[in-house]
Amino acid sequence: MTIKRYTVTESWKDYSVTLEVDHSILTPDRATELNSFWSGAQDFADAEDGDVVRAVIRLAGSTLIRIMLTQGGTDFTEKTKGIFNMSPGPIWTKDLHDEEGWGGSEPDAPFGWCGIRCVAASVETPGFDDMELKEVAQA
Repeated sequence: MTIKRYTVTESWKDYSVTLEVDHSILTPDRATELNSFWSGAQDFADAEDGDVVRAVIRLAGSTLIRIMLTQGGTDFTEKTKGIFNMSPGPIWTKDLHDEEGWGGSEPDAPFGWCGIRCVAASVETPGFDDMELKEVAQA
């Protein structure tokens, strides 16, 4: 089977994104092409012991978490049904695919050009209770 599932997490705030990857699309060659688009590409690959496919999957999760934070966060599973009784996953997936460097969306291709789709996420933006106010001395 060429489709595998991965979870990318950020431990500080317990953010997580679950991704499905079609490895018949995200091949090592395609992953190298995607990874090479970004500055720091060698560092990304090195962080995954030279495995550029894993580096790209991790980068996709990181990118999605940043997108989700800028749009107010999200929390859904595969079973979540949102507007029009549809999962939010394809909407977030399109956001990733349409970001510069990810190859774009393709009609009737849920994994897009990059071979990655989002199936679940838990990314909550900080709220009022997460903030603390401290007075500081003037400079």
